[in-house]
This record gives sequence, C-alpha cells and structure tokens, in this order.
Amino acid sequence: MSIRGPLAALCLALAAQAAEPDAVKTSGSAELWAYGAAQDRVGPAPLNPDNRVAQLPSLRWTGEARINLRLTTERAEVVLRPLLLVQHPTGADAPDVDQGYLSQAFARIRLDDALALTAGREVLTWGPGNFRSPSNPLYFDAGRTDPLREVPGVDLVRLTWTHGPVSVMLAREQDAGHLDRAATPERVTLGKVDLRGADWQVSGILATPVWGAPFGGAYAQATLGQAWLVYGEIGSGRRQQALEPAAAAFGAPFTALAPSPRETTALLGAAYTLPSGQSVALEGLRDGHGLTGQGEARYFARAAATAEQYLAAPASPLAPALLSGLGQGIGQAPALLGRDYLSLLWQSNPQESGQYWRIQWTANVRDRSSQLTGYWEKSLSARFTAFGAVTRNLGGVASEFGNLFRSSLTLGIKYFAF
Repeated sequence: MSIRGPLAALCLALAAQAAEPDAVKTSGSAELWAYGAAQDRVGPAPLNPDNRVAQLPSLRWTGEARINLRLTTERAEVVLRPLLLVQHPTGADAPDVDQGYLSQAFARIRLDDALALTAGREVLTWGPGNFRSPSNPLYFDAGRTDPLREVPGVDLVRLTWTHGPVSVMLAREQDAGHLDRAATPERVTLGKVDLRGADWQVSGILATPVWGAPFGGAYAQATLGQAWLVYGEIGSGRRQQALEPAAAAFGAPFTALAPSPRETTALLGAAYTLPSGQSVALEGLRDGHGLTGQGEARYFARAAATAEQYLAAPASPLAPALLSGLGQGIGQAPALLGRDYLSLLWQSNPQESGQYWRIQWTANVRDRSSQLTGYWEKSLSARFTAFGAVTRNLGGVASEFGNLFRSSLTLGIKYFAF
C-alpha cells in the first residue's frame, strides 16, 4: 500500500476548501545554516586503525537550507519541510554530500470534531525521555540530545480520535523515509492510547511486525507541585540484529544474529525547573539489547586483535576482510553499546529568544566512559544567530565513548531568510 493515494486525496480536500474566498492561510520560514566541525580522532583505535574503517574527517564544512511551509484551512492543513544539504569533509576519504529531500511532507484533515486523518511523511515521536525513547519502535533516538539534528519523518497514514481525556491513534507506517533504512522497521501497524489528567499522562503502545515480532511499550509522567516532573518509559521487542564477538581467535571478528532476541528497555527520569526557567533532568536507562560488561570487553579485545593483524600486514590479501570485519563491528553494533546509562541535562529557559544553552553528561556505567557535550546559540540580530557545540569523550580506547574520537568543536551561523 502506498501513501500517495491518501496524501493526494487529502490535498484535493484542501484544494476544495481553498476555492472559498480567504479559506487558506499560508505561513512559512526558511533558515540557512553554515558551520564547520573539527574533531580529534583517537590514534590507536581498535575499531578504526589508521582511520581506514570509520573514515572520520578531521574537518567538515556543512551548508543547509531548512524550509518550513504550511497551508491551513478551517479543517485541514498541509505541511512541507524540504531540506537541502551540502557537505565537504577533509582529512579522510569520505565523499562530498550534495542532496535534497523532504524531511516532512504531510496533509491532515479533521473529519469531525474528534477524528483527524493524516497522510504523508511525518515525525512520529512521543514520550518524555530526553536521552532515548524506549516506548517508540521507530524513534528510539528521537534526536533530543543533538540540537543540530533535523529529525526526518516516516511515510505513514494515521487516524487520531480524541474525546475528553482519552486519545486513540491507529497508524500504518509504510517506509522509513530518510531515516536509516538499515535500522528502521518498515510496514509497521501501530496503535497508541493516551489517558490524561490535570497533571499526569499514561500511554500504551502496540506495534507489529517490528523485525518480525510484536512490540509493546508504555510511558507515564506526572507533575509534582509546580517544579518537578517525574516520568518513565518502557519497551519490549526485537531489533534488526544482535552483534556477538566471535569466539575464534582468527577469522571474522563478529557475528550477527538477525533479528535480535526479544529484550526490554526501560528509562526513569526526573526534571526540576528552577525559578529562572532553567531546568535540570536526570535519567537512568537500562537497555537489554546492549552488551554486558563482559560482552563489551570481548568486543574490544576481538577488535584490537583484528586491528593488530591488519597493521602488521596492511597490504596482505587478508587486509580487506579484516577491515570489513571491523566495519561490521561499528555498523552493526547495538544502538547503545552497553546496557546501563546515566544522563544529566542542564539547560537554559527555552522561552528566552535571545540566547539558549544546554550542557549534557552521559555515562556508560559498565565501562565507565562518558561524554560531555555543550551547545550555545545567541541572537546577533533579527536575522542572524551564532551557535557552537563542543563534545569531550572520556574513557579508554576500549570503551564506548573513548574508542573513536576524543573531542569535537562546531561553530556556525544561521540566517533567517523569512
């Protein structure tokens, strides 16, 4: 089933309303981004000897055009979010990037006061978690830890019914859109039920098939007083594959089981809003799909042995197979390498338009590596905003955050065309 038919039907419905005088309202914005990012690669990297596997550039220049267009009538709307991207990396064999795509493109029409139909490419995210979203089978990483990321939508058709404190959604996701197709399940049917109170919400999610099996998830949140928010998310299901270090000392360093066995991922968090509007959030996550502490140790030991074989004879006939095995170790590793994480987020008041900043610390509890990131942006004028991001990874080369690069710095500027 294609989404083009329902999307075309909704656009025709909107066009019919547009025939009435003053029926359609238009709005939009366009942002031009230009920035450069430099990073300090790890030298003796077990997964990336001589940078032959990950091909991490020492410097990358990026230009983006992010456009947001919206047409609305009394009962319908059409949203288009095209994105144009050009990138030029230096210091590696990575190719230039020159592409344009629709990050979102959907139409929505209210069939009556309680029922709405949406078709097209839409970002289908939910839940209160910042670090990850275990209750979402499509957007485990919803991009909330990366202020520079434009999260693209998936191609879907969905119905939403709302009556008082109850909402019910039924959706059919057809295609991963511009998400990573190797990691995003397709042709998934989702159901979601929300129950809301004055200061709390509980939601349940069921989706199938997600990598060949049903997925179940839920989340809940409650406001305590005026400053505290406590929340939790949980999800149970399969992922595309489970990576295991090979037992043999020679040959392929890793093997993959596809799909992975069913595992459970859970997140608990609490956020406190200061009188200034700044907020602090602490989250703990347990991901059953990640490697155990012993599994991580075997993972890096197997990678180090393979890298030593390659470096000993980089021109041998076995060298391409050795690099391919290390590439599998990077590309097919779990979404989070380990199982236990802590994340601390401190950010300024998002309602302040002149300046915004955030600092986040994330730790892999098992291997004791961590990542410290900071982001800052400041309005220079009505049309220009400067921004910067810095990342510092702490941990040895045989750890999740310390195995590829130590630090990175991004500096750039946004221009608001309209």
